[in-house]
Amino acid sequence: MAWRLTFHALQRVRRSRYLLLLGALSILLVAYPFWGRDVIGLATFDLMLWGVLLGGLWAVHRNGRLIRVAAGFALTAFAANVLTYLFPSREALLVSCLFDLLLLAFMTAIVLSHVVEEGRVDADRIFGAVCGYLLIGLTWALIYGALDLVHPGSFDLGEIPEPANAPSSGPAPHFADMDPMLYYSLVTLSTLGYGDIVAVTRAARSLSALEAIVGQLYIAVVVARLIGLELLSKRNSS
Repeated sequence: MAWRLTFHALQRVRRSRYLLLLGALSILLVAYPFWGRDVIGLATFDLMLWGVLLGGLWAVHRNGRLIRVAAGFALTAFAANVLTYLFPSREALLVSCLFDLLLLAFMTAIVLSHVVEEGRVDADRIFGAVCGYLLIGLTWALIYGALDLVHPGSFDLGEIPEPANAPSSGPAPHFADMDPMLYYSLVTLSTLGYGDIVAVTRAARSLSALEAIVGQLYIAVVVARLIGLELLSKRNSS
């Protein structure tokens, strides 16, 4: 019985564009606060991020031209990411962050273009819409991270306590502030605005305001588009 359920689940993932991506995003968002800032914890975070990127590659694998472009971005980003462990420096981290950002922005654009294109609104398209929203938040987190690498102190992170199981060896020579940037991005995207992390510089404030606008427009425009497509599909089928 268990193997049949596993087989059907794998078949569902194989047929779906976005189920694997949604699963990877969910694991990242749930698990990332519990990893420490030592090398192992940061490497685990990178592995979860690459799970998201691989899920994005699966989402575009049916288009031969797009998958070749995305694979090229992915190989470059992976090489840059490995270099941050071999030669840790602010410059290497910035290059890695920018390549990750380029790949993630490309995948986000592809996912959103499919979500809003004409056609029947099925469960997979709904998964894609959710993935698009979360990918925007993750993309903006990388933008904030890159900004803070270029202009340190762009954000006042306040006092962020470590998890109870976090090692006490101190932060690793890596992009250790990705987790508060992801938190800040999602809070800004949803316009919750808790105020525990504050944009300090003009560039940081401008980007934060822009993300809040994008978050509101996404919900309004994408939901309206999906409703319109569903009504059109029902009208054509009647």
